[in-house]
Amino acid sequence: MNKKKIYDFHTHISSLEVFEAYYDQDIIPLINCQSRDEFKSLMNNREAFSGDRTRALDKVYYSMGIHPFDADIIGQQFGSSYEDLIKEANLIGEIGMDACWCDTPFEDQERAFIMSLDLAKKYNKPVILHTKMMEAKIYEILRAYDLDMVIHWYSCDKYVKEFIDLGCHFTVGPAIFVDYNVRNMVKLLPLDRILVETDGVEALEWLFKKKFDPRNLRNTLEAVIQELADIKQVSFDLMSDYLLANSERLLRKE
Repeated sequence: MNKKKIYDFHTHISSLEVFEAYYDQDIIPLINCQSRDEFKSLMNNREAFSGDRTRALDKVYYSMGIHPFDADIIGQQFGSSYEDLIKEANLIGEIGMDACWCDTPFEDQERAFIMSLDLAKKYNKPVILHTKMMEAKIYEILRAYDLDMVIHWYSCDKYVKEFIDLGCHFTVGPAIFVDYNVRNMVKLLPLDRILVETDGVEALEWLFKKKFDPRNLRNTLEAVIQELADIKQVSFDLMSDYLLANSERLLRKE
């Protein structure tokens, strides 16, 4: 029996080994690029992977955007090519604001965030959002935009219903096993607004405080899907079908 297709809707991939692990396990990653160099690395990994297989990858899905950490060094990360690069991306992001782990001046964060949202509107691109401890400000900004929006790793006990009312989707990863706010959020989410993510091997190692074997990516995502199914009181197969449809709708594969 063929395995069900799984999209990891937000991940970071820093090595060919991890890139190969995704496709060898029938997982389709949406790979985040935070700079021009990361995009070049992604293309190099694609070429190396395809050169070692009998059939080249037809498509690699990726997001690209100014991370709030980098909002004051846009030129260093992208040169003068930011708009040209994001025109070809599937999603713009992760973009947003951060008051927890980030010491970039808020005025720079907000300026970069709004610039990216304006470009998303110009090119009709979905966005993936980083909202850490800036949920209220981001909610107020987003109210002025009619975009497809994905909130990545949301771990706040406020504004969930407000973001749902804006039409936002939410990525859910293994934090569902340890974070009450994530579990409570899932209870509120409609089935057609949920996606799954890992945020990359390094994020999983940070979360679990131990080394993570990339060969376990599919088992990890399937465990998340089963937990989602249990919380939403549906079958694993139905949950998987919703996740597939939600992912492909945002990637505009219909």
